[in-house]
Amino acid sequence: MGKVRVRFAPSPTGFLHMGVARTALYNWLFARHEGGTFVLRIEDTDKARSTKEFLDGLIEDLRWLGLDWDEGPEVGGPVGPYFQSERAGTYGPYVQKLITDGAAYRCFCTTAELEARRRDAPSEGLEWKYDRRCLGLSAAEQEARLADGRPFAVRFRIPEGKTRFHDLILGDIEVENAQFDDLVIARSDGVPTYNFVAVVDDALMGITHVIRGSDHVTNTPKQVLMFRALGFEPPLYGHLPLVLDQDKKVLSKRRGAIAIREYRRHGYIPEAMVNYMALLGWAYDDSREFFTSEELVKAFDIRAVGRKAAAFDPDKLVWMNGQWVKELPVPERTERALPFLRAAGLVAEAPSPDERAYVQRVIATVGDRLKTLEDVAAQAGFFFVPEVVYDSIALEKVLSRPAAGEVLAAAHEILSGAPDFDPATLEGLIRGYAESKGIKLGEVIQPIRVAVTGGTASPGIFEVLSVLGRDRTLRRIERARKLAR
Repeated sequence: MGKVRVRFAPSPTGFLHMGVARTALYNWLFARHEGGTFVLRIEDTDKARSTKEFLDGLIEDLRWLGLDWDEGPEVGGPVGPYFQSERAGTYGPYVQKLITDGAAYRCFCTTAELEARRRDAPSEGLEWKYDRRCLGLSAAEQEARLADGRPFAVRFRIPEGKTRFHDLILGDIEVENAQFDDLVIARSDGVPTYNFVAVVDDALMGITHVIRGSDHVTNTPKQVLMFRALGFEPPLYGHLPLVLDQDKKVLSKRRGAIAIREYRRHGYIPEAMVNYMALLGWAYDDSREFFTSEELVKAFDIRAVGRKAAAFDPDKLVWMNGQWVKELPVPERTERALPFLRAAGLVAEAPSPDERAYVQRVIATVGDRLKTLEDVAAQAGFFFVPEVVYDSIALEKVLSRPAAGEVLAAAHEILSGAPDFDPATLEGLIRGYAESKGIKLGEVIQPIRVAVTGGTASPGIFEVLSVLGRDRTLRRIERARKLAR
C-alpha cells in the first residue's frame, strides 16, 4: 500500500472536545510512528452550522496540543484543496461513473412518496428499506422524467452477498449486504452525501488508513463497496473505542462535552492533555502512565488499542496535570502561570525584571501545589496583595487563641532582628523560640501563617516568609497581632 497516509477530517460545527481530539491524536501518533503523512481535511459542507470561529478554534487547539499536520489548511499540499466546500466540482464525475457502470441509479421518488410507502409497509419488526422502485425504470422512462424537470436523487446500488474487511482494532468483520438500504449518494439538489464524498476524498488524497471512532463502523462496509465500485483500493480501517463521560454516555459536543479550549482556559497544559488522551483506549503496559509526545510516538502501536469504551475521569486528568506542572522547569512554569496572574489582576501586563524575578520566586515556592495553572491565583494571591484577607475560620481557630497575640509579638521581634531572611535562618530562629517556651512548633507557625497568608494552609512557611521579605512580613504580623485576643 506504500507510505502511510492518514487523515483527520473534522467538521467545524463546534469546538474541539476530548473525544474528537483523541481521534486526531491517534491519527497523528500512527502517522509519526510509521514515518507517514498526517492530513488535516475540513469537512465544512454543513453551511448552516460551520463557522469561521469554530474553524479557527479547531486549528488553534490542534496546534496547542502539538498535533502538526503535513498537508491541509495553512500548510497546503499536492492533493488539495483540503476544504470540502472547495471540492464541490470533484464529485460529479464520480457520481456519473457509478450511474454509467450500473452501480448507481436515479431515484425520482419524492420525500412524501417515500414517507407514504414507509408508513404503509407491513411492519415485521424490521427497518423499512427503499423498495428500489426507480431501479427498474427504463432509459426512456428516465429520459421522460428528466425532460419533465423531475428532481432526482442518486442511489448507490448495494450488491448482493457479503462485505468483508479487516479492522486494525476490531479484527475481521463480515456483514450481509442485504441489511443495507440503497443509500443516497447525491441529493435532489445535486449535493453529494457524507459517505460518498468521504470515499472520493480518501481515494484522491491517497489515504491508506482511516482511523476513526467506532460509531462509524456501520458506515465502513458501505464505503468499502463504493471504493470497489469506483475502482479504488479501500484503505485499511481502525475503529477506536468510544470515550464515555461520567454518566456512561458518549462524549459529544451535542451533549455538552467540555471543549479543549476550556481546559486551556482553566490552566491545563498540553503535555498533560496529550498524555491523558493517549491513555483513553491505549496502553503501553500495565504500569506506565507518563509519556512525552516523543515517547508516545515511539511507543504507540495501533494494535494495542483496546475494543472496550474508554471512561473519561476528570479527577485523573486533574491529578495528571498537576504532576506535569511539577515537572516544568521553574522559569517555564513561571511563563505559563503569568497569564493567569495577569487575569487575576495580581501582576502587571508587562512586569519589570524585578517583578518577574519575584514572580519566579513565588512560583518556585507554590509550584508543586498547583493542579492547574489557574490555581496560581488562589495558591499565590497573598504574595501580591497589599493586605491579606483573613479567612473567618482561621481567625476563629487560630488568632482567637489566648496565646496568639503573645506568639505574634515575639515573632515580630525575632524576625525584626534576623541576620538573614533565608528559610534556614528563619526556621532556626522560630524553632529556637518554640523550644525555649516549651511549646510545639505548630503553635508558633500557625499564627504566623494566618498573619502572612490569611489562611491555615500554605507552602512551607519559612519559604513563604523569605519570599515575602522582611518588611512585608513584619507589617502583616503587626496587623494580625492587633486582631488577636
